[in-house]
Amino acid sequence: MPYVALSQCWFTRQHQPNTWRVHEDDGGIYSICRHCGRRIVTWGRHRWSLADGLDVARLAETVTTRFLTVLDSADELVVRRFTVDHLPDEEAIEAFKLELRERYAMDAPGSDLTLLDSADKTAARPRKVPPMAAGRAPDSPRTA
Repeated sequence: MPYVALSQCWFTRQHQPNTWRVHEDDGGIYSICRHCGRRIVTWGRHRWSLADGLDVARLAETVTTRFLTVLDSADELVVRRFTVDHLPDEEAIEAFKLELRERYAMDAPGSDLTLLDSADKTAARPRKVPPMAAGRAPDSPRTA
């Protein structure tokens, strides 16, 4: 039975670009993944995704309608999504958020539900990789 080696990005779902990069008219930066060799794209230099096909995350980022999402963080499942177009101002949106928190008991102990607002642009930046040590330890088997 033949064995197939899977690339690192297949497991981690995080593609890493090689040094070749091209800026396109659509605002994206294209490259080739150093692990799987497929064409990848980024729009903010934080998250690289496959360039071929539909990128659902990018589509969600470009939606013009503001919405609130009830998310089950333990199962990574979207429970419900609410639009806020019908609300007149920011105060009404905040009141609606409080109502949703009460309706879904998000503040109850042990609740895995969280409320996300599409207007919040405070996405967490990826952590930097720690620098490699300059030299190896003298007792390392790879120093010979």
